[in-house]
Amino acid sequence: MGRARQLLAPVGAVLHAARRPASYGGHFREVVSTAVTAGVWPTGFGGQGLGRLHDLEAPDTVVEAPVLLVHGYGANKSNWMFVRRHLHQAGFGRLHAFNYNALAADIPRLAERCAEQADELRTRLGVDRVHLVGHSLGGIIARYAVQVLGLRGVGVCITIASPHGGVRLARYSAPFASMAPLHSASSLRPDSTVMTLLRSSARPLPTRFVAYYSNLDLLVAARRARIVEPELDATNILVKDHGHLSILWSRQLASSVVDQLGAAEGLAGYGRPTHSLEARRALGPVDAPHLRLVERAGGADEAAG
Repeated sequence: MGRARQLLAPVGAVLHAARRPASYGGHFREVVSTAVTAGVWPTGFGGQGLGRLHDLEAPDTVVEAPVLLVHGYGANKSNWMFVRRHLHQAGFGRLHAFNYNALAADIPRLAERCAEQADELRTRLGVDRVHLVGHSLGGIIARYAVQVLGLRGVGVCITIASPHGGVRLARYSAPFASMAPLHSASSLRPDSTVMTLLRSSARPLPTRFVAYYSNLDLLVAARRARIVEPELDATNILVKDHGHLSILWSRQLASSVVDQLGAAEGLAGYGRPTHSLEARRALGPVDAPHLRLVERAGGADEAAG
C-alpha cells in the first residue's frame, strides 16, 4: 500500500493542483516547455572540454568570474539557452557549460569532473572564483563538488529543481544500482550513500547556496528541492506555478539568478544577496522586485517568482 501511494503521488499532486485554476497555465507551460526542450536538445551536443583559452575569453564581459552551467539527467547544454541569454545581457560573458553523460558515471565521478572543469576555468582565466548553476541532477553534482569534494573558489552555488531530499521513485532502481546506466539515478534515493553524505557533511562554508523550487514540479516535490540543512544557511526561493522543465524558461527564474549573481559580484543596481529576515533587519532593506517567496534553511522568510 505504501509503494502504491508513492507511485500515485504525482497523480495526487495534479488533482490537488486542478482545484486551483491558476495552476492550469503552469501545467500548460510545462507541456510547451517539454516540446521546446526536446526541439533544441539536438543542438546541445559537443563541447565536452573547455577548448582553447581564446575560446574562453569574452571581450564584452563586465564580470571576470566565470559561470559554469550544469544540466540535468539526460539533458545537455541546450537547456540553458534562456538563462544564458539573461546572464549575458547582465554582463556575465564568461558562460560555460559542463556537458556530461549521466548514463556513463555516478554522481561522485560526475562531481569530480565538474570540480576539475571549475578549477581549470579559474586557473586558465586567472580569476579567484567561479559560480556554479545546476538544474535537477546538475544541482546535486554542483553541491557535491563543493560540499563533499571541497571544491574551493566557488562564490555562489545555485541549484534549480534539484532533489536535495532525494527522489522517491529512485527507490525502485535499487535492485539495478550496480548497472552503470543507472548509477546516477539510483544515487538519488533518499537513503542512498550520496544523499546521506550530503546531509551528514553539511557545515558552514564560504560558498553561498541558493536553491530554487516550484509548487508544480511533478518530478521533484517542492519540499525535496530545498536545502534544509541549517549549517549551509541556504536561501530557498519559490518560482511559482512552473514545472520541472518550464522553470528553466521562466523569466522570473532567469531574472532572479541574475539578481543573485549580480549582487554577489557587486554589480550596480543589484543590491545585496538575499538574506534571512533577521539578517536583513540588521542590513537594511534589499530591493528584490523579482522575488515572491524566499526561505532560509531552517525557517520561512519572505517572497520569489
